[in-house]
Amino acid sequence: MARISIKNVTKYYGKDLILNNISLDIKDKEFFCITGPSGGGKTTLLKIVAGLDTNHTGRIYMDDVDITYLSPAERNIAMVFQEYALYPNLMAKENISFPLRIKKYSNERVAQKLKSTVEQIDIEIERYLNLYPKELSAGHKQRVATGRAIIRDNPNVFLLDEPLSNLDAKIRMNTRTYLKRLVTEIKSTTIYVTSDSSEAMALADRIAVLDKGRFVQIDRPFDIYFHPKNMLVADFFGILGMNFIRGKIKDNKFIFDKFRFDIPSCINKDAIKEIAKEELVLGIRPEDVGLSTVYAKNKVMAKVDLIQKFPPRANIRCQVNGSIINVVNFIRNIGSIIPGMNLYLDFDKSKAHLFYLDSGDLVS
Repeated sequence: MARISIKNVTKYYGKDLILNNISLDIKDKEFFCITGPSGGGKTTLLKIVAGLDTNHTGRIYMDDVDITYLSPAERNIAMVFQEYALYPNLMAKENISFPLRIKKYSNERVAQKLKSTVEQIDIEIERYLNLYPKELSAGHKQRVATGRAIIRDNPNVFLLDEPLSNLDAKIRMNTRTYLKRLVTEIKSTTIYVTSDSSEAMALADRIAVLDKGRFVQIDRPFDIYFHPKNMLVADFFGILGMNFIRGKIKDNKFIFDKFRFDIPSCINKDAIKEIAKEELVLGIRPEDVGLSTVYAKNKVMAKVDLIQKFPPRANIRCQVNGSIINVVNFIRNIGSIIPGMNLYLDFDKSKAHLFYLDSGDLVS
């Protein structure tokens, strides 16, 4: 196992800047997820760590050893690709044991390692070992690719590039659980790339959000969700993302439409003075919006636009002066609410965030 340090890495493809002077430290045995919008540079960074691509500036360290110019084989890294990259002319068991065959392991040693690897990844896969990739489901292909990666003797780092993206929803959930258990058992330093924010939240010890070649936040999953540092992160995490409402500060209150909202207590008075003349964005998650069918002066009047049910919860999509506000609540609490009726919303002040409109950054 190993620590990985990425120091001031920059990468171009032609004139396009893909990674912009980024740095990252990953702890020994840590399950670390890199996520963010598509095209942000996630897979490129993973390939640079693996030695499958080169960086223009910066260094890559494994523990305290500079591996920037080492070949993939010299780095002792195991990798699972998005498309699995299985050999079509080899059976599942031959694909799994391939890394040992090319190192001239004895038949006895290969059989022994194959047996222990199958027990680790999924004993059910044993019945599919004599099938070729074209005869396997996507889920079984994923397990074979994982088996081929972990059968190696003590890889320093385990790299996974969107390994679940080809699976349907139910299999994806089950495989996510299996992967987390597997990585915990083999105690491997793991770097996992995904564009699925819920996958990153479910699996990671820590998460790095990569956008346009820069890390916008590196944090633990709950801190990413509850304390986003900008609007991109706030919107990227969560089934519906965060609600955003534009307004201004006046008399220590955030004002939009006819609604006056107390400024969150985490924002200090000096910051409020500086932003008093700016147009800002109030951020609130759908589950932190309360609703009522009874009129109240201090609540926001909204018209129900759409109701989406995903038991046991429902999302009530509302319109306020052309803006959309999503409200998530348990189905049993929404009663006879129907599209077209008026609701009265209030926000949990302790869960609200303020962002700058131009940069999208959090007002500190």
